[in-house]
Amino acid sequence: RFLDVLINPVLGRWSDITSTRFGRRKPWMFIAVPILMLGSWLVFMPPANADGIYLFWATSVIYLGAAILGLTHSAWGAELVESYHGRSKVAGFREGANVFGIIIASCVPAITATLGHGVDRFTMGAMGVTMMVLTPLTVAAAVAFVPEPRVPRQKPTPWLSTMASLLKNGPFRLICIAYTVLYTGASVANTTLIFFISHYLGQPELIGPVLLASFGCVLLGVPLWVMISRRIGKHRAAAISLIIAICLSAILAMQLRPGDGWLFVGLMGFLGVTSSAFLTLPLGMVGDIIDYDTLRTGHSRGGLYFGVWSFFQNVSPALAIGITLPLLQNLGFNAQGHNTPQALEALKLVYCFGPVPFFLAGALMFFVFPLDARRHGIIRRRLETRRARAAAAGD
Repeated sequence: RFLDVLINPVLGRWSDITSTRFGRRKPWMFIAVPILMLGSWLVFMPPANADGIYLFWATSVIYLGAAILGLTHSAWGAELVESYHGRSKVAGFREGANVFGIIIASCVPAITATLGHGVDRFTMGAMGVTMMVLTPLTVAAAVAFVPEPRVPRQKPTPWLSTMASLLKNGPFRLICIAYTVLYTGASVANTTLIFFISHYLGQPELIGPVLLASFGCVLLGVPLWVMISRRIGKHRAAAISLIIAICLSAILAMQLRPGDGWLFVGLMGFLGVTSSAFLTLPLGMVGDIIDYDTLRTGHSRGGLYFGVWSFFQNVSPALAIGITLPLLQNLGFNAQGHNTPQALEALKLVYCFGPVPFFLAGALMFFVFPLDARRHGIIRRRLETRRARAAAAGD
């Protein structure tokens, strides 16, 4: 992950300054495919004598392929539609497709289980083959059927001055901090979720239904929150969804007792619908910020912005794990079992209230986010005027 943090901004910048007859994003999508396929083979079908060093290099390859594919895909998506509400719709579809992919991945071990296999080499091999087949097919479909907007060739600029101008972008700084904070809270809940189901509720057999309800209901929530964001704005919709999530986790989840697993499944369905807003809408907000940067600098740098954005996506889970697991241990919780009632109550409190301060801080920052539909409309009109003048000068 440390290598990932260093590489992503560089990959994003290279994507921005690439200029080919196929576009600047599509060539990088092609480059990512064989790397991701190789990584899938190395990770999911390792030799029998694989050790820690092998695992390091194998995961480095698969992370590199995923980084190239994810960065260019995100930047490309932000450039497909330039309107404020159109970006919400694209981000919603993208998140929906992401969740659908998670469901497909979850089906692989479910299918192999019917053949008598658990989490073994056969199941992992099936997962690797699935990735190696679907990756080239889906990328080929996107490249073949989705147009890439044309942008003028961009000259490379000094790295330090480029990063300095990016960090001067106030809305980008704010959304990065807000997303880091809220995603840290979400990661606290994710870190303790399995423990809460298995040890506090005492129903480990419900882990699958809980995850299915959570991910499945994200799909249901996307069109709802896209519609809400059209009325009140993306930043306000994301903030309100965080307030609702606080109420669901801190109030309703606290009422659960051991054995209330199916009630928890229903609660996670509601949380899935709610979380689709703060998981999806910030992606559209980053696209609006990139327009603001383009107006300020004259350069379209979506790849670089999403490269830096990915840094904050990687930092949050690491922070959450570093905070949550030692805290649970200090409170007496033992993941292997044999916990006292006091330790289980501490686990419940961490799960229910741990995300609250992070969600609240993230919501407050989203409420004060400055780029709404009106201001973005002004930015787009100025960019269109500049583009028309450049076209007239070229003629």
